[in-house]
Amino acid sequence: MKVPTARRIRVDLDRIDALLNRALERTYAARDRFENESDFKFELYYNLHGLRLDGHMLGRKLPGYPTCLLHAEAKPVNGNPRKADLLICNPSTPKPLFNYRTEVVIELKKTINARAFHKEVDKFISYRPCGVRRLYVIAANSNNLGDGEKAAILKEHGLVPSKVIVYDRATIHEIKPSMRIQDTTTAGLKGVVSACIEKTLLLYGKGRHQYHGFFWCNYEHEENKGWTFPAEGDFNAQLYHLLRTRLPKEAKIQTEFKLSQGRCDFFISCGGRSVGIEVKMNWDQFRHQPSRAKQEVDAILDKFAAMRFRKSRHSNLLVVIQGHDGFKSDNRRKALRGLSGKAVGFELFCYDEERGSVFKTKLR
Repeated sequence: MKVPTARRIRVDLDRIDALLNRALERTYAARDRFENESDFKFELYYNLHGLRLDGHMLGRKLPGYPTCLLHAEAKPVNGNPRKADLLICNPSTPKPLFNYRTEVVIELKKTINARAFHKEVDKFISYRPCGVRRLYVIAANSNNLGDGEKAAILKEHGLVPSKVIVYDRATIHEIKPSMRIQDTTTAGLKGVVSACIEKTLLLYGKGRHQYHGFFWCNYEHEENKGWTFPAEGDFNAQLYHLLRTRLPKEAKIQTEFKLSQGRCDFFISCGGRSVGIEVKMNWDQFRHQPSRAKQEVDAILDKFAAMRFRKSRHSNLLVVIQGHDGFKSDNRRKALRGLSGKAVGFELFCYDEERGSVFKTKLR
């Protein structure tokens, strides 16, 4: 098999603007109103994923490099703890450790007002010394930011209008429905969802590098680590894209799904069946925390039980991205013991770095 040749790519801001407009046309067409910022973010990611910049799809691995151009919930600049809803980076100009040069930051709001806009501009200013070239602030539902307020905030920060662009439904003139890839599989809802999880785990597991993985989330003080931490939000964005392309049109995908017991990463329903998905980065996130009234194991099991109560034909899936790396002491053993200790059935998915494959098993 011929190995793709690595090449430097050119990130043109006018081209990014055109792609974003095209993706927003389809995103706004998908729903008249978004219930939360998370649904808007993942739907926009889905519509950006297959668009091409300098001949390459935004959401696919750039040949010859560890990752893609489009990321979700990622740090634009290493050393700066702030994260962006979405960003476009250039993997062909990697930095020595952890990060890639971010070109454009995209921040999303259910509603934009002067206070929210000022906050996002402040964040953008902190990225600019590292070469971030443009900020987009986009409203899912409504834009209450006045032209005068916008101009005053940009003037306060010494920014010209071309550096910070605001979009909403009124500025996107032609709303087009998304191009959907029709489901051709005969598998049921759970089977399709499980296959999407496995494929997304392989994006993490194949071709990993200590500092530059497909889902990059390392921090500047972690040079002694032997692995790359995967970003949950980035993982969830790629998983959402696969779910949207593989599930039938009538399937409903809800993210950050509200329950009285908390929020679940995904709740998917179709044809009288449903699937709930919780995603965790690694087993260290299950460690005992004395300050918490409810530990992570109990919180997840309570959410799984609540979703099963809502629908009789329901399946629960837990994804722990790093199945072998990235945990200390016996956190994995304790977590598995706790997860198996209650009569709440679910299926567990992990990537086993030691064996180089996806691991899955049923618990209870």
